[in-house]
Amino acid sequence: MPDIFSNLRDWRSILDQMEGLRRAGRLEEHQSGLVRILRYRFHWQLHHAVLEAVAELRSPSEELLMAICDIIADENCELGTRLLACDAVECLLRRLRNLGDPDILERMAFAEGRAILRVSQPPVLRQAIERWLELEPAANETLLSAGAV
Repeated sequence: MPDIFSNLRDWRSILDQMEGLRRAGRLEEHQSGLVRILRYRFHWQLHHAVLEAVAELRSPSEELLMAICDIIADENCELGTRLLACDAVECLLRRLRNLGDPDILERMAFAEGRAILRVSQPPVLRQAIERWLELEPAANETLLSAGAV
């Protein structure tokens, strides 16, 4: 579906549109627009609205996951927004797990998390990323075999 979010500088209108789509259960259809909003680096309210709405998506796209991970990796992005993005990834992973739908998206999220941690990160951000990496099946098997769980 085409991107219906027009001028991102008119952020109040975009927030109203997003809320209407969320209530109608149609936000899923507009992921390309959500990605464009996340790539628009000049408005934190829009980022926060998208990152909070991501929790409701049943089938997030690879492009959306990558846009969220780009925010997490962006050292110029405000830490609170980066942490909210970590929460969004963790929520997406839990939803995929609950739906019994682990796939390439999960593998991408785990690979991105590990890549982000290869660079020095603030401790609180590192902990948020490690929380989602704990959802990786191989990580849990390692912990079980080590007797840590």
